[in-house]
Amino acid sequence: MILGTIAALAAWLSGQLFTDHPFDRDFLRVFEKHKTGALVTLVVMVIGSLLRIWMIANKKEQTRLKWVVFGLYLFGFVAVSFTGFIGGAMVYNFLIKP
Repeated sequence: MILGTIAALAAWLSGQLFTDHPFDRDFLRVFEKHKTGALVTLVVMVIGSLLRIWMIANKKEQTRLKWVVFGLYLFGFVAVSFTGFIGGAMVYNFLIKP
């Protein structure tokens, strides 16, 4: 999960650094949902990973906190799925010309 968090950071950074801001209003609405989904995914995964690292470092792996981390990772899964779906919609509905 920590490697996935690092990958989420790389994906978010590449989107921030290499994506032009769209001007088409319909595309902009979808783009903003994708951008928000990516940020939510990143924040949730970073919090979950930091908490998991803290738990391992402090030998708290067998406490109820493991369920908090599981919940964060589960929410991260939903967030990345949403973000990917919206990204696919952007590509197929706006960027691929028939």
